[in-house]
Parts: sequence; C-alpha cells; structure tokens
Amino acid sequence: MFSILLSKRKSNFKFYGINWGKTLNLLFGFKLRVIGRENFDKNKQYIFAPNHSSIIDFQVLYVAVNQYLAFVAKKELDKIPIFGTIIRTAGFVLVDRGNNKEAIKSLESLKLDMYKYPRSVGIFPEGTRTKNGKLQDFKKGAAVLGIDTALPIVPVAIIGSYSWLNRSFFAKEPNVITVAFGSPIETKNSVYEDRNDITMKIKKQIVKLIKW
Repeated sequence: MFSILLSKRKSNFKFYGINWGKTLNLLFGFKLRVIGRENFDKNKQYIFAPNHSSIIDFQVLYVAVNQYLAFVAKKELDKIPIFGTIIRTAGFVLVDRGNNKEAIKSLESLKLDMYKYPRSVGIFPEGTRTKNGKLQDFKKGAAVLGIDTALPIVPVAIIGSYSWLNRSFFAKEPNVITVAFGSPIETKNSVYEDRNDITMKIKKQIVKLIKW
C-alpha cells in the first residue's frame, strides 16, 4: 500500500483495497456472500450507502463492490500512523462529525475531487457503528452527496458483521457475512429539498434487505 503514497495515484487503492479486504476475510475467519451485484454496473460510479455494524464493514464492502471505492469516514482515522496518510492519499474524506459546517465543506471538496478522479464513494448513513445491532437514525450526508454529484445511491445491507464482532474467539464454524445490494436510487433531477425523502428511501431498502 506504500505505492499509493509514492505514486500519489488514487486508483492504486482499488487493487490494494480489495486484496486487503480478502486477506482480512481469511484472517478473521468468515465467509462472504454477495447478493444483488447485478443491480449496478461495475463500470459506472455510485454512492454506496450501507448500514454500519462492525470495524470490518469497510473491507467487506471493498470486496463485494470490486471497484475503486473511497469512503467518507470519521476524522479520528487520520490519527492512525501511516494509515491516515494512506487513506487520505487514496481519496477518502475524513469528516469531523461534531462540526456540521466542516462536514459540509469536506463533502464539497469530495465532490470537486471526484470530477478530477472519478470513483465510487461509500458513506454510512448512520454516521457511526451500531452498539446493539439495530439500525440507528439515518443522517442525510449520502442523500446530499447524491444530489450534489447526481450519482445514483445504492442502499446496501451488511448482514452478519455485528454477530461476527460479538462471537466467541473459539467458535468453530466460520461466520457468514452477507452483503446485499438494493436498487439504485436516482438523484440526477433531485434538489436539496429532496434530501429527507431520499434518506428515507435508502433506509427503507436497507430494512427490507436485512429482513430478506
């Protein structure tokens, strides 16, 4: 992954991100099942909006999406030595969740950078990991980014990562984590006032996918 720092090429993160995810899958001992990949075109850019239950949701989504994907993530990740520099170089946007104005500026910077380096984006609508396995309230960041970029938003349900996080270290059977992709929500003709409606559409699909 140091080649990302040396070359400054954001697109290098596709190869390393996917292989990083596959390696962690093996190390952490779980099987990945993907449903609904046919719902999106691998050659186009999207905003992927998954629920957030575990620290491995990033890696799992990389493998499932299988394309250049950068995340909107919490600013605290920037404090991790080397890793913080790598993900910023790779095109991640680190948001201060306690400062709404700065968060808006960060999304605006991401939008401008996406014109120069086209890529899909992952953003967790809940903003942070669930503490009890249940969906939390959804923030409007994914909807606003979709409206600003006119990219379709793909709701994603990651099922099983919460139980993996809380399973016994000595469990014999491998945990199965399912990534289920919903139908893309078009934002091309949407305006800022549509953000609440789009956010509810994202959540409605994720709820349905989780119960699938």
